[in-house]
Amino acid sequence: MPYILIRGNLASYGHKHPFRVLVSGLKAADIEQLNRFPCGGYSDESTVVYLQHPCVILTALEVLGYRVVASSSTAVKQDYNEYMWTMRKEFSDPEPYLSESSSAGIERDNLANSGREGQGNFNGPNHKIDLPE
Repeated sequence: MPYILIRGNLASYGHKHPFRVLVSGLKAADIEQLNRFPCGGYSDESTVVYLQHPCVILTALEVLGYRVVASSSTAVKQDYNEYMWTMRKEFSDPEPYLSESSSAGIERDNLANSGREGQGNFNGPNHKIDLPE
C-alpha cells in the first residue's frame, strides 16, 4: 500500500496564491489526474506543489482512492500553523484462480467437514450426513 504525505496551510501565504499544498510520493498516473489544479512546480523530485486550499487537494486524493490515516499540526510561527496528513491507497487483491476440478474438490471437502462439525450437536451422537461419491 503506497503512502503519500501532504503538507499545507490553512492560513494564507499572500494575496496572489493564498494557499500552498505540497504532496510527496504520488505516482505519475495520480499526478496526471491532478493536472486540473494550479501547480506551483516541484519542490524536489518527489514533491509536487499545488496552489490550492488543502481541503480541495485532500478531497481530490480521496476521489483517487487515498484515505487519511494520520494528521498533525506544527506551529511554524505564532500566528501560522502548518498541517501534515499521511494518506494511503489500498489495492484490491487479485482473485485466486481456481480450475473447475479444484473448486469441485474444495466444495466436496467442505461438505465432508460440515458433517463432522455438526455431529453430536444437533440430533444426538448418531446424526450422520451421507455424501454421494
